[in-house]
Amino acid sequence: MTDATAPTAGRNTAEAAVAPLVTFTLPPVTRTDLALYAGASGDHNPVHIDIDAAMAAGLDDVIAHGMLSMAWAGRVLEEVTGPGSVQAYRIRFTAPVRIGDRLTVTVTRAGEQQPDGTTPTDVDLLVANTEGHVTARGTARLSPHALSAARSRST
Repeated sequence: MTDATAPTAGRNTAEAAVAPLVTFTLPPVTRTDLALYAGASGDHNPVHIDIDAAMAAGLDDVIAHGMLSMAWAGRVLEEVTGPGSVQAYRIRFTAPVRIGDRLTVTVTRAGEQQPDGTTPTDVDLLVANTEGHVTARGTARLSPHALSAARSRST
């Protein structure tokens, strides 16, 4: 994981107005990442690993597995809040992730919730590429003490 930088291009005013709980920018996506994920997941769809197949499908190059983006965003949540803090997690893919993209995962509190230490906290996730275009958005439910754990990890 790398430093905290929040993308703003491609986000609407409401999204930009919510202060993030955490923002991480990941290293650039590589062909090696895609090959390793294909092997680990068993997802050998050619658009993820074969440039000729990707081009035949109308793409300029291979694209990352959507579930790889989800895994990376989930890893950000777990690293910030601690193991076992994510109780539920879902994501919708909105744009392809390309080789060389540096994904930025931004986590914000959902709605007007104030963590009280006894109830789970819902958060929104936004995954954006190098240009700031949103490639995935989702939600997660965190255990009651997850955000206080996140604050203590960041200080």
